[in-house]
Amino acid sequence: MNMSTPYDPEALYDKPHSVDLAQVMMVFEYFMLVSTTIGLGPRIFNWLKGETSDVPVLADLEAKIEVGTSFPLVIVLPLVVVLTVPYVMAVLDLGRGRHWARVAACVFVPAGAVIGVVSVGRTYGQIVALVVAPLWITVGLTVLFALTSHTARQWFRQGGWEPWYLRYEIDQMRRRRRPVRRRRRGRSLDQIEDAD
Repeated sequence: MNMSTPYDPEALYDKPHSVDLAQVMMVFEYFMLVSTTIGLGPRIFNWLKGETSDVPVLADLEAKIEVGTSFPLVIVLPLVVVLTVPYVMAVLDLGRGRHWARVAACVFVPAGAVIGVVSVGRTYGQIVALVVAPLWITVGLTVLFALTSHTARQWFRQGGWEPWYLRYEIDQMRRRRRPVRRRRRGRSLDQIEDAD
């Protein structure tokens, strides 16, 4: 593991904003992914459609709006539960500077974009999927570019927060270090210089 030394002048004492951005965008993608795969909107709409089928104006309006169904809940809910834990761990460990989380994010984000676009296409149709696909691609590229920025690379190279305290203590000791005054036969060098 490549960690920067405590004397590295570029040592980061705060988490870079690029890592913050990657974490926020991953959380955003997670909620987009969950909402499209579970398809709460279409499920509620189809339920309302069945409940208001005898209301004349609403029945005509609902008949013109075609909304498909999302993936079955029997498949989606266990997958969401199983995949939530590693996803949350990856997002949190990005902030801690863990290299495995960076690799996991580079795998999760493109896979999530593909699953999200397929889910939107299945639920709302191919045209809506083509309209929404740039949003998924933008989120994915933002995370990937944020994690490959200079400050993010430095953050993961130095190990994030873990060595922070050591670097901080060493820098504080360097700042407090005062010159050592030597004594000569009971008198300090300053007193000898003043006598001359």
